Amino acid sequence: MYQNYFQNKQILITGGTGSIGSSILQELLPFKPKSIKIYSRDEYKQYQLKFKYQKIKNVKIDYLLGDIRDYDSLIAASENVDILYHCAAYKHVPQSEKMPEEFIKTNVYGSINVKRAALVNKIKTVVSISSDKAVEPTNVMGLTKALQEKLFNAHYFNSQTIKQRFINVRFGNVIGTKGSLFPILYHQIVNKLPLTITDSDMTRFFMTQKQAIDLIFWATINAKDGDTVIKKMKSAKLSLLIRLFLQASNMDKNYPKQTIGMRVGEKMHESLINQDEIFRIKELGIFYLIKPYSSKEIQQNILKVNPEDQASLLDKFSSRNSQNYFKSEELLLLINQYIQTVKNNNQIL
Repeated sequence: MYQNYFQNKQILITGGTGSIGSSILQELLPFKPKSIKIYSRDEYKQYQLKFKYQKIKNVKIDYLLGDIRDYDSLIAASENVDILYHCAAYKHVPQSEKMPEEFIKTNVYGSINVKRAALVNKIKTVVSISSDKAVEPTNVMGLTKALQEKLFNAHYFNSQTIKQRFINVRFGNVIGTKGSLFPILYHQIVNKLPLTITDSDMTRFFMTQKQAIDLIFWATINAKDGDTVIKKMKSAKLSLLIRLFLQASNMDKNYPKQTIGMRVGEKMHESLINQDEIFRIKELGIFYLIKPYSSKEIQQNILKVNPEDQASLLDKFSSRNSQNYFKSEELLLLINQYIQTVKNNNQIL
């Protein structure tokens, strides 16, 4: 299915040197697109990718230095593109609270530039990478991601005859991505540092990088303009994650731990959707698909819903719902796979 869709396509990846952007590049190569443009600010990571893929001859890979804050640069980079993957973003919650202006410039204004460039160059499919932190956000990073989603959803309301699709995909915590929880815990264990714990009852949704890429590719092929696509994910308590990390690392369960408390802007639990989306969601196999508002709803500016029904139904999509929990053996397998991957690549953070 993927081979037939991506073959001979011209693709642009903003933030193409990041964890997700570089994974998209790697997974696209076997499908023989015509060209892939890697657009990012990081010259050294572009050099690393050039070295890694220097033997690739059947797909043209272009490495473009640029910042999504720069509209003119994006316009040039997005010429003659069929599919645009918008991965460029600031992602870390503590930094977003400390430097909100920078997050707004990149995640909001930068996303506006991406959308404008895609419209000018008539890119047929644009996929925006979002996060479950966009759901009822309590921090600047989540707020900017919520705005990013709205920016891309809004094309559905305003499109006339141009055949373009603007799609959002919403992630949980992607295992192994830079600065995420798995690398932090493993780094602390390897360096014999105390494990820092915010709250042992805190829960989070987790997905593998492969699941993240499958979500992106499925949405690329199947979603319609204005859709938001989410993978059905499992969640875990921090206490279980830490216990299994110690087990996988052959460490004593009494390994030193330091309770640091919740960080500014953090939530105890995450949700895959908000109450506004509960009656616009569809289940399609292993995915949830949220449809945009209809034109009629926008014009009338009225939603006929029952708040009590919303509250009861939302629990299904919460990370604290025990029905969503990983089994211990499932989570332990993911931890072992992560540790083996890190050892093979000689990389932690």
